Amino acid sequence: MNYEPSTEQKLQNSDRRNYTLKFSPVSNNNGSVRFIDHSQGKERTVGINVVDQVFENRVQAEFPAIIADIIDLAVAIHASDRLAPQNLNEKERQLHVILPVRHPELLSAEPFQTKLKELLEWATGSQWVFEFQKREVLARSVEQQLLFGTESRGYEVVLWSGGLDALAGLYTRLKMYPEKRFALFGTGSNFNVYDLQKKIAKEAQFIFPRRCALFRLPITWQESCSQQEKRKKNKFSRARGVVFTLLGAACAYLMGQRILCVYENGMGAINLFYRASAVGLDHTRSVHPLTLLMVGDVISELLGEKFQVQNPFLFWTKAQMCKALTEDGRNDLASLTMSCDSKHRKSQQPTQCGYCSSCLLRRQALAAANIEDKTPYIVLHEKRSDKDRSEAFLNMREQVRILNNLLSVSGEISYQWEALTRRFSDLEDIVDRTAAAENLLPLDMRSRLIQLYQSYVAEWDTVESRISSGFLNNA
Repeated sequence: MNYEPSTEQKLQNSDRRNYTLKFSPVSNNNGSVRFIDHSQGKERTVGINVVDQVFENRVQAEFPAIIADIIDLAVAIHASDRLAPQNLNEKERQLHVILPVRHPELLSAEPFQTKLKELLEWATGSQWVFEFQKREVLARSVEQQLLFGTESRGYEVVLWSGGLDALAGLYTRLKMYPEKRFALFGTGSNFNVYDLQKKIAKEAQFIFPRRCALFRLPITWQESCSQQEKRKKNKFSRARGVVFTLLGAACAYLMGQRILCVYENGMGAINLFYRASAVGLDHTRSVHPLTLLMVGDVISELLGEKFQVQNPFLFWTKAQMCKALTEDGRNDLASLTMSCDSKHRKSQQPTQCGYCSSCLLRRQALAAANIEDKTPYIVLHEKRSDKDRSEAFLNMREQVRILNNLLSVSGEISYQWEALTRRFSDLEDIVDRTAAAENLLPLDMRSRLIQLYQSYVAEWDTVESRISSGFLNNA
């Protein structure tokens, strides 16, 4: 039984901005979505396709239809989140997604629907309604391919972003587990990022021959709208982490694995708010422990077997992740990566800003790891600015001050934890819901989180003066 779409009365709810996205079958070419903005009374059709031929290199002999449905669902979430405008300070979005799939009976079942909508509401701050219809067209070509004589090659499948954490995490894991091979999975619509992912992967393949394989699944757009309409895309794209992880899970399954790895430092993964006034979805939850747990639950519900998304570096700082590069004298690799939240595209200037929170965490980590930062940041090349570039630095410094005060209340873990969770209540929820998945007792997980924040505070104390130039004078 299909999940019923919202009623016309619900679509006119004045407390929400309502959108309907009706997809044709997701294809390698000629796919499309009809996007209807009910609040504006406008609609348009946009072409969107998935290039999944990379899975011709899979380990799994057959291509299960439910895995193809997971790919289609991820593409639909990606397109819906990008097309439907979102203002975090205004009306809540409601997105009604109509998607043809191979197993509508499984995706329409109440347990799966509940888990999927809870995941997306948590990650995006929007309400999602799904209507799954029976897909009638032929399967994509890669689904029809049957492999023979394949063997599981024991890959660790990991999301591959082109960022510093992905590189440092991969390098660390390659050294820790010399018997392992790694499948690096990338996706998205930005071909500049694709070039970066390939470049960094080639460096890893050169240093560690025959131990890394790159898998990338592009999502392509063919838009007939004007440039003005293009600019109306949702700039927040809070579903990006969910989409990336869903597609990575499909890759892991096709490579014979039931675990997908994400390499992200604990500070960035948990991503505590900086100040009391900074709470909200402008703080991303892309690789938050609860997001990874919920994605694993969503996939497990569909597959009918346990699937996990794990972050081996949840209790590491970014600087600690970079130590392996320092030990091997591979400091040059860090400058190849991209971290910036506010990337600039003008060819005559650096592309990374150096003053957003992601750039600052990168700079802090490299300094604490004693890696010379050769990244050409804009903030270090320009003397004048048309915006306040000190805000992120001051917020991060204030968070460090708060953490230090909370951790200094006592030398006892129980008192430190009480102080931390009084200010950051999400930490208790993380322990309650994910300790078992981390194979830790709650007490041990609390202790490791305290150690994470103590290490981070100590790193800042050591390197703050080296990254504060140009910020404190503007305070």
